[in-house]
Amino acid sequence: MPIPYVLLVAAAASINFDTHLQDHMVLQRAPAAASVYGYFSAPGAAVDVRVTVDDGAQSYTVPAKTAGSNWTALLQPEAAGGSYKIVVNCSGCTGNATDTIVDVTFGDVWYCSGQSNMALPLTYTFSRNKSAAAIGQGKYRNIRMHQLISNMGNAIDWIPAGTAIEPPTAPNTLDMFTQFSATCYYFAESLTDLLGADAPPLGMINTAWGGSMAEQWTSNQTSAKCSNITLDATSGTLFAERVVPFAKMTLKGFVWYQGENDMGNVFGNAAQNRGYACEVPAMIEEWRTLFSQSGQTSPSAPFGLVTIANSGSEGHPDMGGMHLAQMGSYGLIPNPAMPNTFLGHAYDLDDPYYNQTCWGDNCCTPEQSPKPGQNCDGCDAFCATFAATNAFMGNLHPRPKKPLGVRLAQAAYGTVYSADVQTTGPVISGCEVNGGELVIKFNTTLLGKDSVTVGPYWESHVDILTNASLFCLQANNPLAATLCKDNGAGQEVVFPTAINLVAAWSTVNITSAGTSSISADVSSLAGSVYGVRYMWGGFCCDGRPPTSDPCPVASCPLKGSPSQLPANPFVAKIVNGKCSCVAPQVCDE
Repeated sequence: MPIPYVLLVAAAASINFDTHLQDHMVLQRAPAAASVYGYFSAPGAAVDVRVTVDDGAQSYTVPAKTAGSNWTALLQPEAAGGSYKIVVNCSGCTGNATDTIVDVTFGDVWYCSGQSNMALPLTYTFSRNKSAAAIGQGKYRNIRMHQLISNMGNAIDWIPAGTAIEPPTAPNTLDMFTQFSATCYYFAESLTDLLGADAPPLGMINTAWGGSMAEQWTSNQTSAKCSNITLDATSGTLFAERVVPFAKMTLKGFVWYQGENDMGNVFGNAAQNRGYACEVPAMIEEWRTLFSQSGQTSPSAPFGLVTIANSGSEGHPDMGGMHLAQMGSYGLIPNPAMPNTFLGHAYDLDDPYYNQTCWGDNCCTPEQSPKPGQNCDGCDAFCATFAATNAFMGNLHPRPKKPLGVRLAQAAYGTVYSADVQTTGPVISGCEVNGGELVIKFNTTLLGKDSVTVGPYWESHVDILTNASLFCLQANNPLAATLCKDNGAGQEVVFPTAINLVAAWSTVNITSAGTSSISADVSSLAGSVYGVRYMWGGFCCDGRPPTSDPCPVASCPLKGSPSQLPANPFVAKIVNGKCSCVAPQVCDE
């Protein structure tokens, strides 16, 4: 196997690779040119980089650029695979004359970030043991991982999956594998399954930080482009600490899973440059610009996103408004505000034991006594699942992360790796009231080979607005609203007295499904049909007690078949019997 050798010559200086360029790492494969970089202690010295194959059959020289005490060099594009040694040598140095990284391979490098559900370690997920066993049997050896220390996990230097599953040497500690980001890993695992024999080495970087907000991952200058964004002393800090240090690294793309801690902020609208819906597209653009100008990452590098589960509401209402904001107000991804993006829905992937009364009453913690008045009868089955797979802070961090990895991988497989697969569930394209029937249509182009199906689960329904004046995308308290933060036109509406906005919506049954449409019975509403929404509350399960069977995962009723991808949540006004979505989304078919 050819072994490139990088020789840097600088007078009287010690020289090092950047802290994130390490043994066992993955560098971005061809057609991109991977960058290697670091620092030295003689600013202004002449620097050359010489790459020589160990048998002397091939050689080439590339120049390194210097800026102050930093150096950067671009390697020639390399095909996937290999095991390379890269040596930085400083001729005449008074300090460290050389630095070396070994077992370096080339493949696709993905940068994963966000807040706690991205940071959540594999140890808190159902599929971890199955994945570890598969790695032990020789699968997924193409995956290598690197993780920054966070408030939810330890730092992990670059490590191959096969090494990561080895038992820890220190007592009472976890192996490296189970400490790594679950969503980031399951995305790589599922992508490997889809790519099969063509799967390259996958370098997965996790920098997520629990409890973080979007404005912390964006520079203040970029956040200021959006109105209704509150900046404080922490704004921009994670951008500086956990994004900028990787900017010179050549990446394949990004995966972002965040939103829970922005539930209390203005959801906004991308077209109106307001709120979260504006900030995330602005963040995507900023990251792409930073990485492409600092290194060789494509300025249109693919960017994956995740809709949050209902358990991530942080006690705030209108989860559907957040999902709309996460899609840049367009109701689908990619869109004009968020080009070259892909989506993995997690809104229907809450923990199967969503009702966690047994947990909250201390019935599952032997070291604690049950709360007063609780006898914990019937909690044995509930507690057994947590004994097998513990949860982090209860249902705030759902344990079914493997299905999310599968969805993200399928979306990337189609959009990034150009496979002929379905990448989205049904997307609303219009609706029409015909007497006592509401027919909701879905975009036939985006459906591809799928057909719309309605599952048998209990919430096979949509909500209908029966008072046209009470259309509201985000309220301070829907059950007793005194303020509508967004009436669909980006305007606030103050109510003189508290109004129950939930009561303005009536639940109706979905009665049938066609190839690209569904029908709902609105005959009981006497013509008062002024809006329609689906999955606005963001919850698919019933109110079953904690002592019952678990709620099925991915049980929301509207899906595409055979892909089984869930429908994008939607909301629309109904004007003169036809749908009218909030701009920039269009659904007037």
